[in-house]
Amino acid sequence: MKLNRITAAVIASVAGLGLLAGCSGGEGGDREGSGEAETRTVTDSSGAEIEVPAEPENVATLHYAATETLMDLDLPPVGQGAFQEPFVPEEWVEQLGDIPVVAQREPDLEQLAEVAPDLILAPNIYEPDTIEQMEEIAPVYQFTLRGGDRADWQQRVEEVADAVNQSGELEKLDADFEAEQKKIAAEHGDALEGAKLGVVSSFEDNSAYLWGSENMVGSLFRPLGFDWSDDEDAAIGEYADAAQGGNTSGIKEPEAQISMEVLDESLSDADIIFVTSDMRGEYDALTEKLLDSAVFEELPAVRAGHVYPHGKATIAGYSDARHGVEMARKAIGEYQKG
Repeated sequence: MKLNRITAAVIASVAGLGLLAGCSGGEGGDREGSGEAETRTVTDSSGAEIEVPAEPENVATLHYAATETLMDLDLPPVGQGAFQEPFVPEEWVEQLGDIPVVAQREPDLEQLAEVAPDLILAPNIYEPDTIEQMEEIAPVYQFTLRGGDRADWQQRVEEVADAVNQSGELEKLDADFEAEQKKIAAEHGDALEGAKLGVVSSFEDNSAYLWGSENMVGSLFRPLGFDWSDDEDAAIGEYADAAQGGNTSGIKEPEAQISMEVLDESLSDADIIFVTSDMRGEYDALTEKLLDSAVFEELPAVRAGHVYPHGKATIAGYSDARHGVEMARKAIGEYQKG
């Protein structure tokens, strides 16, 4: 990605404003007296040490995986990566709609510069030259989106919170979430004893996407008392591709896209199947096609009527996690009815 002259001019203008602000207090003295903002050094997911504002006020996110954590912390960004309305909490839709979108798959450097961020939160998917160009605008902190640690959504949340100096604020969110998991396990654990869960999505025609016990959804649902489908984990071990889904780490993730021809053997031992939906409990067209397929309809859990929407499979933060656990609680209630 190369800077065009307009983008370069915008970036230079923003940088110039920053220099004027930094020089307004004159030379010498402490940072407060000179008008220079205090900074702190943090280590991002790439291992780089980044000097960031101690209390950032204008944070731009390039992916919803960071936006959600800022919203959970009541720190809405000044610019954001694109999002899909049905996949965010309804109460956030209006507020998010007013925040400029500064990235689709790739960042729009001109739009990013125009929101004048003092910190940019970027997923670990960009080439070094893109990072360098964004660093002309503001410090860039790369958080984990893909790779071997992808499944640990709580680590990613902690990374984002650390970047904005809000790690302490996560403690209550985490405690409340774990308390809800334990409550559901205490109420329904006996009914789930021995019940094997499989989780499936569809992102391409004539295929299904499997989520293993060590993935994000595993960290949501296993603590509730579910066992995981051995067949699903085995299929992921066989079919996972280290290059799937934009993963550039070279490390296989505990998920896999499969042909419909092997769906039956991938979920044959599941007593319950969770199917990925949006946050309104609705399925998209590809998922509806999966549900209507002959191979899916012949799965034992489907024939028994134990198929339920579970919300999102990629967990951006605690709002997604709480929603998924609440959907699971409702599904368990239906499962107990027989």
